[in-house]
Amino acid sequence: MAALALLAGCGPTDSAGTGPSSTASATAGAAPLDADACRETPSRGRIDRAGHALEFRSGSMHVAIDRADSRNAAGSMCYGFTKSGNADPSVPPDSLLFVFTGPGADGAQLEFLVGDLTGGVLPPIGGVRPRVGPLDGPINSSVGVSVGGTYHHSTTCPVTLTAVSSERVAGTFTCSAVTRSESNPFAPDDNIDDDAAPTEITSTETDVTLAGWFETTP
Repeated sequence: MAALALLAGCGPTDSAGTGPSSTASATAGAAPLDADACRETPSRGRIDRAGHALEFRSGSMHVAIDRADSRNAAGSMCYGFTKSGNADPSVPPDSLLFVFTGPGADGAQLEFLVGDLTGGVLPPIGGVRPRVGPLDGPINSSVGVSVGGTYHHSTTCPVTLTAVSSERVAGTFTCSAVTRSESNPFAPDDNIDDDAAPTEITSTETDVTLAGWFETTP
């Protein structure tokens, strides 16, 4: 899955307008929440593995950035973000991307392959609805979160979906393989030279994990 390319290229569009300007970094960032806000588990519901006809305009995503060597006694900072971006999470050719934003250039997003949800089964064709068994385990996802100008992301993050239907999509995740990037999809640089070769500086954060939950509704 070319998750990083999709994450970087599919920032907020609908409710977020054209995205933050290059001056957005000067805006106050997201304030930390109580740690318990990131430990909640969205209620379970029906899981429709068809993965189509989804449209959501409301919801939230809560992410705890846990640093093993943090001087903070809790060792973790919890942040919350509001549903943004396209109402339709579909990203051609084969992904579902859920985008959430906060103040300034802060935000979070979660993406997974439609095929992982459907089990590789094609969507309904006419009156024929292919049969697939229950989703009884986590699937892989890409999770990214930007706080205070730093973008943390993981392309191998197990997500346990607790509900998937036209009424609600929700789930929990824990990412142990996290990378920090200087390229923040929530803060596009208006001064980038289009003729320059694209560069991105990333580093693996062996002491950082991301954990939390998300929920979207129409």
